[in-house]
Amino acid sequence: MSHRLRIWCTAVAVALVISTLFSGCSLSALDAQSLMRPPRPTGERAQIHDELEKSAGGSLTLKYPSRGEYRSAIVMHSLVSAGQEDAIAFYQKKGDSAGINVMFIHKQEDSWKAIGDFNNPASTVDKICFGDVNGDGHDEAVIGWGSNINNSTTICVYYFDRGEIHELKLEQSYTEMVVMDFDDDRCDEIFTASVTVGDQPAIARLLRVKDNQPEIVGSANLDTTVTSYASTAAGIISETGELKGVVLDGRKSADTLVTEMLYWDEETSTLQSPFYDSNAQTSNYTTRKTRAVSQSIGDSKIIEIPIVTPMPGYTADNAPDETSYLTNWHRFDEREGTLVRSVSMVMDYTDGYSFLVPDMWRGKVSTRMDAATRTLTFYEWVVADETTGSGAMGAALLRLQVFTKDKWEKQEGTDGYYQLVDNNNLVFAASIPTPDNALSLTINDIKSGFELIHQE
Repeated sequence: MSHRLRIWCTAVAVALVISTLFSGCSLSALDAQSLMRPPRPTGERAQIHDELEKSAGGSLTLKYPSRGEYRSAIVMHSLVSAGQEDAIAFYQKKGDSAGINVMFIHKQEDSWKAIGDFNNPASTVDKICFGDVNGDGHDEAVIGWGSNINNSTTICVYYFDRGEIHELKLEQSYTEMVVMDFDDDRCDEIFTASVTVGDQPAIARLLRVKDNQPEIVGSANLDTTVTSYASTAAGIISETGELKGVVLDGRKSADTLVTEMLYWDEETSTLQSPFYDSNAQTSNYTTRKTRAVSQSIGDSKIIEIPIVTPMPGYTADNAPDETSYLTNWHRFDEREGTLVRSVSMVMDYTDGYSFLVPDMWRGKVSTRMDAATRTLTFYEWVVADETTGSGAMGAALLRLQVFTKDKWEKQEGTDGYYQLVDNNNLVFAASIPTPDNALSLTINDIKSGFELIHQE
């Protein structure tokens, strides 16, 4: 017997011995697909899963919300008793090709029992939100159901009463939905925003549930040219921190965004949209050709709105990329009804970072991006004509460059650079070409102004 044949026979014998050690298992059962299956839930999760299968009547396929804070097929949230979480499960029965079910499972003593099971003809679960929308002191589940056929969405509210979950259909379509207490009455409202569809104009609505019936408490017109929303933020929207609302970043075209703000005015009892121009039916004041969306900046919880201006030497028509714009972040002053600038930044969304522009640079510094070397350079702007502001790039003040970790460790082209951040096999670094220039920054200033952009 050859040496190779002896090795092959030994391998086969070992495989046969291993197969006998797994009682009832064959070698074919240990395929890659079997090993990749997720482990079966244990503990209370297993009890919930067992109750779901039993109540659903057999095999099922779990369904997942496509948007929002809660993305699991089985969501845990307190609906019945404070401090005790209930399970909300989305699923489709085996063999069903249409419709999705939602089952509510509550723990009674030591076991989990279904207390509500509802079918919806929707093809997707868009999102699930929670809030006390009927004022009973308990959160309700507010579910947005979606359809792939006509790209529509509807809302249903699920509430607990007399030992079981009940369903309230709002017959309300939406593009975006938020559940939040807008008027500080300790009850949550349902906010919806819809883009223009056919002859139905873009509109925002604020709804509440009273005596188990939906009621529209306010509405406001929205930008009619928006086709979808890139981002929706809800929370504190004013500089004082006392006003809550919703900020929508809408897409007017593939490269153009516009921001709209909605809040409840207690004095007039109306839903306000301060940026909306009723004559033009748009909110062009906040229009921009960048990817910047409204968000809180730094450790603040206040939602800030980006308004961009081209850096010196550029216009909106010739700016080559987003780093050619100064992004000015603004807070809303509800007393004056105006926006107040807080900070200014240059945003590089391609490489995922921002740089805080000091006030002494405003109007005196411009930028140029070298995409090939992933280098953003800040130059002193030398003004030639004070009237027009025309001029030319002067001394280089700062270079921000992204290196692969391998190149950084091999010191390939890294002379004069200081490391700022090491992240995901990339090194973000800075160099100061003219440190003696009056506009140059220290490395500590640069480190303080540099921040990675956290994108979902």
